[in-house]
Amino acid sequence: MALAWVLGMLILGPVGARAQSGCLLTPVPLAERVQLATRVVEAQIVEQRAELWPGGRIGTRSTLRVFAVLKGPAASSLELLTPGGTVGRRREVVSGSLTPAPGQQGIFLLEPDPEHPGALRLAAGPQGLLAYDLGTLTATDPFARYPAIGAGLYPTLAVLTNQTARPVQPNTGLEAARARAAQTAAHRPAATPSISSLSPTALPAGTNTVTTPSNPGILTINGSGFNASRGTGYVAFRNADNGGAGATQPLAGDYLAWSDTQIRVRVPSNSASGNTAGTGPVTVVNSDGSAGSSASLTVTYALTNIDDSGQNYRIGLVGPGGTANPGGYVLRYTASAAAGTAVPAAARTAFETALATWACQGGANRVIGSIDASQTQANQDGVNLVSFGALPAGVLGVTSSYYSGCFSGGTLYWVLTETDYTFSNSADFYYGTGTPGGGQSDFQSVALHEQGHGIQLGHIISSTGVMNFALTTGTTRRTLDAGTDLAAASDETSYSTSATAAQRCSFAAYAATSACPLPVELVAFTARYAPGQGTRLNWSTASELDAAYFAVESQEAGINTWQELTRQPAAGHSTSLRHYQAQDARPVAGLRYFRLRQVDQDGTVAYSSAVAVQGEAGALSAYPNPATGLVHLRGPLAPAGRARVQLLDALGRPVRTATGPTDQPAFDLPLTNLPAGFYVLTWDGGTGVQRLRLTVE
Repeated sequence: MALAWVLGMLILGPVGARAQSGCLLTPVPLAERVQLATRVVEAQIVEQRAELWPGGRIGTRSTLRVFAVLKGPAASSLELLTPGGTVGRRREVVSGSLTPAPGQQGIFLLEPDPEHPGALRLAAGPQGLLAYDLGTLTATDPFARYPAIGAGLYPTLAVLTNQTARPVQPNTGLEAARARAAQTAAHRPAATPSISSLSPTALPAGTNTVTTPSNPGILTINGSGFNASRGTGYVAFRNADNGGAGATQPLAGDYLAWSDTQIRVRVPSNSASGNTAGTGPVTVVNSDGSAGSSASLTVTYALTNIDDSGQNYRIGLVGPGGTANPGGYVLRYTASAAAGTAVPAAARTAFETALATWACQGGANRVIGSIDASQTQANQDGVNLVSFGALPAGVLGVTSSYYSGCFSGGTLYWVLTETDYTFSNSADFYYGTGTPGGGQSDFQSVALHEQGHGIQLGHIISSTGVMNFALTTGTTRRTLDAGTDLAAASDETSYSTSATAAQRCSFAAYAATSACPLPVELVAFTARYAPGQGTRLNWSTASELDAAYFAVESQEAGINTWQELTRQPAAGHSTSLRHYQAQDARPVAGLRYFRLRQVDQDGTVAYSSAVAVQGEAGALSAYPNPATGLVHLRGPLAPAGRARVQLLDALGRPVRTATGPTDQPAFDLPLTNLPAGFYVLTWDGGTGVQRLRLTVE
């Protein structure tokens, strides 16, 4: 029995070079998308061509053949602009952009493109296409699956647009698909594929390509009824770019072998539809159009690939950072006065926290350079820009990756020359280190995800991985997952650092970093005691990384126990000087030591060196006060002998008596079984009697 999603999209095949796209999204309700769109049409992409845009950027112009109009003026054809494309051996991919392949049908929700007057773009980015699956007569977007193109989708859109679909020209492809579905239902083919096993059951995507043919990433499917040759058959994987709501199928060049009982196929991070294979059921559809049983595959991680002439190629990282960062990349914030483009200080802190996480744990070699006041938006200009901008609704951030290709030994290689990061200037971001509000998106989590795209990691289907395609508002995802995110970063780093000069297109070699900034760089910690006022403690940090709080601890000379006095929340992450202070109001007799216990957000603990203060000579002190069970005593030094201590109740009667050495005049007095109340403590060390009021709780 065929599963509802497995038949895959009817794709005529990509043109030029294509790489998978994806971005971190929040759901935009269909009603809101329809309202945003100035045009809603049922259409098919019939032609695509890449073109150069201002600023050295590359875009793709897609011609839409319109079958029906659901909103807006009638037209038989429209043109859709999407950022990214290939011109010669230059390539640009924008993670927040969707560039469907020629042949793709669906409902296109279009709005004016603010960067290209008179042109149209998808409303709400990737959520602006309800992509048809002509095999199952269903449609999907990144967050939903519509089970019936005709019976379910058209009436819904009619309600939202307040008008019925106006036919423009026949949709022969959809009519043929409906006819095939009816014929298949009446006369199901005898050869139904059946999968008996997958080997292995867990694999990465995009690691086995033309440039890395010996790497893992080849799936062997055993079973029966596949047919002797592939013909029009294919393997359907879940689509990681929409969380598995739809299906995706490999490029023709990714099928390595096909027989009636076995298929060997690369697990694609860049498929025929430009999407990434994700964890979930895998199904075989044979050339008869029949889909049988499925088996589950775990896609551990995905690495970005570029499709050139039907073959996938891996991306290599290089080192264009020059003297500022040899072996890596230098990122720069924009400080332009242009509205909504500058990066606020709070966003920089969160962005750098994410950057340090990838550097320390994943070896990603990127540093923050000087601010670039001349740049306002992403351009292919050699500047790795971090900025805010007007992104489509529901798109939190995008990464623009720019590539260069070259031949070496007859093999084509692609390298990453530049990345730009743009974040939505209309999103409700939370920039702190705590928990965002219910309607807020955590900026550090978004930055961590987009920076993953920047080191050429694709989407996965995972509840814990940072590279999952979506982030729910009010939640955080700030920890790199070892089996997915870090495994992918390690794979990409290993591939890039081993490349020869020819394979990296003569760019400088990439060098992984192991630079792990100290959690806290403490530059000062002081304690000053003033009689009658107590001890004032001050400390300063030059930098912080994932710091949670500071705990102030004290210890009396001669007593080996540290006592926590108070806690101060840390800044979390900071690259500028931070100052803190705390007050200990207790009197000091003799020496008292203080130290800081610094605790990270993951629970890691570090201690500062201890500092000491000298109290009043001859003063009697007791702590804690009020006390329960035990009180620590310190009194004046005596010429010789032992100090005698008494605890008197409210009537002046001794209820406790103790003696202790006066060469180190500090000891503990038990208070067990004493009623709560006020007491007078006396200390006689041979130089006079000292008295102190003590409260017992």
